[in-house]
Formats: sequence, structure tokens, C-alpha cells
Amino acid sequence: MADHVKKNLSKDDFDAQKYVFDICSGGDVYNELLEHRQKVQHLSEDTAIALKKNVYRNYTQFIETAKEISYLEGEMYQLSHVLTEQKSIMSQMLEMSIGKKEASVRNKDLPQNKDDQKRTIASLLDRVEGCSRITEVPGRYIVHDGDLVELDTDTFSEVQRVHAYLLNDSLVITTFVPNRRGPVRYKYQALYELDSLAVVNVRDVGPVKNAFKILMFPDQRIYRADNSKTKRTWLDKLEEAKKTKAAADTHRRELAEQMSVESNDYNHKTDIYGFLLSEAFDEDDDVMSPTMPVESSSMLKVDWLIELPEDLDMCIAQRNFEEATDLIIKTNEYLDSIPQSPALKEMRARVDHRVKQLTEVLTRELQVSPDRSLRGGPQVTRRAVTELIRLGRATQACDLFLKNRSASIKQSLRQLRIEGATSMYITKLCGVFFNNIIETGKEFRITFSENQGCFSAFVVWSKAELKTFANHFSRQALAKKTSVAIVAECVGIARTYCQQLSVIGLELLFAMNTLLLRGIREAMQYNKEQLIEASRHRNVDERWYPLNLKNPNAANNLIQEMFQLGFEDFNTLVYDSCFVSLSSSNVAFTKVLLSFLLDALKLYVPELYPDLIWTIKDVMESHVHLMETAVMSDRFADERPFIMTNIDYLFTVLLPHVEKKIKGVADRSLKELKDFRNRHRQITRKVQNLGALI
Repeated sequence: MADHVKKNLSKDDFDAQKYVFDICSGGDVYNELLEHRQKVQHLSEDTAIALKKNVYRNYTQFIETAKEISYLEGEMYQLSHVLTEQKSIMSQMLEMSIGKKEASVRNKDLPQNKDDQKRTIASLLDRVEGCSRITEVPGRYIVHDGDLVELDTDTFSEVQRVHAYLLNDSLVITTFVPNRRGPVRYKYQALYELDSLAVVNVRDVGPVKNAFKILMFPDQRIYRADNSKTKRTWLDKLEEAKKTKAAADTHRRELAEQMSVESNDYNHKTDIYGFLLSEAFDEDDDVMSPTMPVESSSMLKVDWLIELPEDLDMCIAQRNFEEATDLIIKTNEYLDSIPQSPALKEMRARVDHRVKQLTEVLTRELQVSPDRSLRGGPQVTRRAVTELIRLGRATQACDLFLKNRSASIKQSLRQLRIEGATSMYITKLCGVFFNNIIETGKEFRITFSENQGCFSAFVVWSKAELKTFANHFSRQALAKKTSVAIVAECVGIARTYCQQLSVIGLELLFAMNTLLLRGIREAMQYNKEQLIEASRHRNVDERWYPLNLKNPNAANNLIQEMFQLGFEDFNTLVYDSCFVSLSSSNVAFTKVLLSFLLDALKLYVPELYPDLIWTIKDVMESHVHLMETAVMSDRFADERPFIMTNIDYLFTVLLPHVEKKIKGVADRSLKELKDFRNRHRQITRKVQNLGALI
């Protein structure tokens, strides 16, 4: 059936509408659509896999073709060299010259002796900052140098002015040092080996004049010379240096094969690469002589070392990071196990250059860019992070991994839509954020299990991300005009999710409470003002008589409501089935105060204790002041005993109940409310004196 679907979709005259219509014309349309959807999805996955295999196969063929082209280039160079020599001989025969053969252009550029070479490369130390590793490689010398302007590869605008040094085996790019002091004029930026770069001429089009392009996997650079003559000189020098190096490498391989055969005949194992470099650079003291007897137990045959740079380039190009890292580790272990020599310095420099390339590629895998998807969770970064750790860059890997996760969390939070109740959005917000933190922590524990020092960085990162979360949370749940009930519900959700971080060994609840403290205080202040204002409005219309609920059901509902607010003994204030021995304003005040207290205690942390106490005190002080004004007024002279009953209720029933609730949570003695109790005696004395005057 799957082949039938594939055959139908592959037809040249395929009509999508007709195909869908045929499916929908059947009996069980829903199941038919589901079945076809699964088949099309499987077909899409199979096609994607086949496409990946084809791309990989073509890319492998491209790499092999590139190597063949490189070999052909070397043969063409040898042929060109033979033709040049024949042409020179013919010219000498025609001129009948008896003088010495003139030196070739390559020999003119080459310093005449070893001391001149060392002095030439040593001049970099005086002029370029950070190039000591370059000068340590024996046999290097400067072929050409000059100023260039680097251009942006997309816009062709000027990026910076650089000074380039062409060495016999590499190209060094340096930048100008601003505010320089002393002889140092440039700062080392990059080194590109000649056998891994290509030079491409750039035609003069529009604003681009006298430019050429340097290609080195996976990057490219465009440089502009001052004039056409300078550009031509650079192109010629680069091409000539590449050919010279290619010929030298070919000569070394031939000598290596010859030495390998000879070593087998004499049953000796020889360090081929060290011998070749000793022949090339003629270092008498540092490199072993090829005739020196060597113990078979102390030396190893390392043919693989000669092909190592090319193998590393191929692994990086094919994104085979694991094999590239294995080769680098193997090479470093071998180089550390044998005596130091100039040959080892060159090889280590070439390996270090590949390590830098591999590190840059792995770094780009972890960097965040608009065109890179952040889906898939933290597991998708494991491959690049693991290889960076194996390369000895655990700190860099940790930093990049956490930055990648920060961008992923930020993107996830940005995709949340603000809809429905505030508590619904807060639940989604907390779920996305804390689940991401937990996933990151689990992946961090797996990936950096051997790097315990990185765990402190994870804790710091978690606190920084929590601060970002608190800002998002506060804008929605702790807005200025938000009721304490909503604030308590949202903060409770956030605290519940935050406690789940204990599964990865994190305890950040105290940090989150600190971050939310300011918003909670502002919400409590706003609600305090609302309570005071509502109490003032209720007392304006108060007539000071017992509340009549008119039927027993309403009274029972009120008793049940007070019970849910924690006032279990409110039924003692109800009489005659539907009357309450309090005024309507006092009953309403009791309800809103207890409701506020219940929500405020859900938010309680020790830092909020003063705010809670002073809020309760100010609200009750305002309400008592309104009742004091009423009881002292001649307007309510007849209702004065009933008003005093309500005042007594506030100080003898409601206030102790509030103190009990706060003490049960805060576990403190509430000394701050003792002075408030004196207001009861003061009001009672005033009313008694007023009665005496009457």
C-alpha cells in the first residue's frame, strides 16, 4: 500500500485535489484520512533519509575528487617544472653562456642560509604580538608581506585593515595595534596553512577593485590590495608558495617510502617523519641522524603521522567530529611520549591549527543564530559539548552550552500566549521554565560528570535565569492593581514548581522569594488601601442595627463561608435563626479581613512579617476610628450601646482570632499589636465619660 501511495504521488500528472476527493468519497473518511496521513508521513521520513544518504554519498565523492585534483595538480607542477628547465637549457645553449645559472625566483625569495632564515622569522617577534608559536616551527621564513584591506563577503564593505605575512608554509593575518608603544605594530589574528587554502581572483566589479579571495574550509575571506600591481604580486607569490610547498611535500613522501623500504630490509623501525624534517631543515643537534642506530623498543613507525593533517581536514569537512578528536588525542599522546625535536614542533603546530579549526566548528554548532532551530532539548548539544570537553575545553563548552540553553528558554517563553485567567498563564509559564531548567540540569550532570568545577557555573546560570523568569512573572502576576488572592495563587504555583528543582539538587526557593518580595509588598500595599477605602464607604451608609439575613439558609451560608475563612465560632454570633449580633459593615469587614489574611499568609516569608503586621494594624485602626467617630456622635446616641458591642467584638473576638492565625504561621509573639489593644480601653473610657456628662 505504501508503494501504491508513493507511485501515485510520483506521477507527473498528479492532481492533489482529485486524490483527496477520492479518499474522502469512501465510507470511513476519518480513519481513511488518518491512515493516509501516516503513510504520507512515513514516506516523507523515508525520502528525507534517502536524501541525506545521497548528500553524504555525493559529499564523500566530492572529497575524493578534491584529493585526486590535488594529486593531479602536483603532477602538473612537476611537468611544468621539467618544461621550465628544458626551456632554460635551450636558452643557455642559444646564448652560449659560460656564466653560472641564475637563481630561480624561488631561490631569490629564499634566505641564503640558516641564520638568515632565523633572523627573518624572528623579526615577527619584534613586530607582531602573540606569534611566538609561529616562530617556534623550524624552517619557516617570510616570503612576502604587505598591507591589505579585509572586505565583508556579503556586502563587500570594509571590515578592517590588516597586515599579511606569507610564509613558506602558511599565511599569517595580523591586525594593527591601536595606540601602540614600542616596536610592536601588529596583533596576531589567524594562520592558514597553504595546503588547506585556495586563492581565487575577484574581478573588478562596481566598488570592488583589486581584490582576491582566500578559501579555507569552512570559511572564506576577501582582501583588497592598494593597486593592481600589488594584487598581482600577492597572487603570484601565493601560487608560487603553494607549488613550492606541494613539491616539498611530494619529495618528503618519496623519501619516506624509500626509508620505509630500507628500514624493513634492515629490520629497524625508524621515525620517518622526524628523519624527513631533519633532512629538510638540516638541524644537526636536535634531530637524529638517519644513520644513527635506533633501538626497536624505543621508536615507533608512524606512517599515519604524515597523512594526519589531510585526515583531520577530511574528518572536519565530513563533520566526523568523534574521529577527528580521536586522531588529535592519539597524536598528542604520541608526541608527548617521544623526545622533543624541531620535527615535533612543526607537527605540533600543524595539529594545533587543526584543533583550532575543529574547535571553531564545534563552537558554531553551539552558537545561537536566527537560522538555527533550538528545538530538541539540551540533548542535541551533547555531541559538540562532549568533543569540546575531550579537546580540553570544558570551560568553553560549559559556557556555550549554558548560553544555548538560555536562548532556548527565552524562545520558549516568548512563544507563550497571554490568554485566559492569569493563573492559567502562570501555570504554563512555570511549566515551561522549570521543566527546561530540570532538563538542562539532568543533561549537565551527564555531560560534565567528570568536570566537577563546572557545576558552580550551572548554579550561577540557574540563578540568572531565575531572575529573568521573575521579571516575566512579576509583569503578569504582580501588577500594581492585582488582588492578593490572585497573587497568592500565582506565587503558590511558582513555589510548587520551584521545589521540583530538588530532583537535580537545586534549592532556589529562597532566591525566588527574594526576587518576588518587592512585587508582593506592592500588591499588599495596594490591597491595604483598597480595604481601608471599602471600609470607609460601608460605614457611611451604616445605620447600626443587627444584620437581618431574613432566612435561615442565608445564615447557614454565612456561617459556612466564615468557617472556610477559618472563623469556626461565628455561629455563636447568630441568633433567632437569621439575625447576627453585629452590624452589616462589621460582618463585611470581618469577611474581607479574614479573606485578605488567608491569602497573605499563603505568601508569607519571614521578610514579609513587618509588612503583614502593619497592614493588619492599619486596616483595623482605620475601621476602629470610623466606629469611634460613630459612637461619639450625637446622631447615633440611641445606637451607642450596639456600636460599643461591635467595638468590643473587634478587640475581644476578631483581633485574638487574627493573632492566632498569624502566630500559627509566623511563630512570633506579635508584640507590635499590643499597643493597638490600648485603643479599646481609651474608647471605652471616652464613652463612659460621655455617658456621665449626659
